[in-house]
Amino acid sequence: MRAGLIGQGIQASLTPEMHVAEGRALGLRYEYRRIDANCVPHRNSSLTDLVSEAEQSGFVGLNVTHPFKQQIVTLLDEKSEVVTLLGSANTIVFQDGKRIGHNTDYIGYRSALRRALPRAPIDTVLLVGAGGAGRAVALALLDQGTRNLILYDRNPAQAHSLCDVLRLARPQALVRVEKDLTAVDWSAIDGAVNATPVGMKEYPGLPFEPQRLRLGSWVSDIVYFPRETELIKAARQAGLRVMDGTGMAVYQAVTAFQLFTQRSPDPDRMVQRFDQLSQENSKDAQCL
Repeated sequence: MRAGLIGQGIQASLTPEMHVAEGRALGLRYEYRRIDANCVPHRNSSLTDLVSEAEQSGFVGLNVTHPFKQQIVTLLDEKSEVVTLLGSANTIVFQDGKRIGHNTDYIGYRSALRRALPRAPIDTVLLVGAGGAGRAVALALLDQGTRNLILYDRNPAQAHSLCDVLRLARPQALVRVEKDLTAVDWSAIDGAVNATPVGMKEYPGLPFEPQRLRLGSWVSDIVYFPRETELIKAARQAGLRVMDGTGMAVYQAVTAFQLFTQRSPDPDRMVQRFDQLSQENSKDAQCL
């Protein structure tokens, strides 16, 4: 049984080892490969070619990460309700000659939020990043109880597109776009989420200044490598509650594993394995 991960700059991803370890624990002959569009032999291949090659090679499915989560939707034969709604997918299952798209980021973020910040206020939230992962996080926040969602993206059109989708899908919530982070009323925000790649090795820096938030607020980052991003570190120093990207990474993998294998994984075991891998892999990996 073979699955894989398609993205750019994914050599440091812990997802393959986590999947393989859980497969081994369940007695499966399970292989999980990195398909890195930044690295040879995939560097000059299109997304269409990469997906077709995996399908023709007998893969049971693929996970999809930055920057392909929205592009991949055009290559699907069938879509889950969340994928149809958001126009973003991070998981493909090859089944009966069809490519079936799912969004396990949505499930992963909801599960992580409940686990990491069970009693945190989430009424008013700022979401920075309206791309593929941001779309899943936005819907997860609304379905978890956020009533006022503020969207910001360096590409205003992308933020407005997501805003329109969410207003139609969840009309009970107040969703709006902020064009400038300096105009945000930070004192009124319960929490802020980074759903951009800022914080990864290729994109160093801070997506926003957590010090602007009031005490009692929280900060969430979807970046998990490094686990302690500049944002998470600055938020801790400011005395804020934090949720790093590991929870979303693990729980989206739990759902993807089940979709690929039709077997029920042990979430606690996958969390433990992820923590172990995080400690063992403290350095950034380059193309192999």
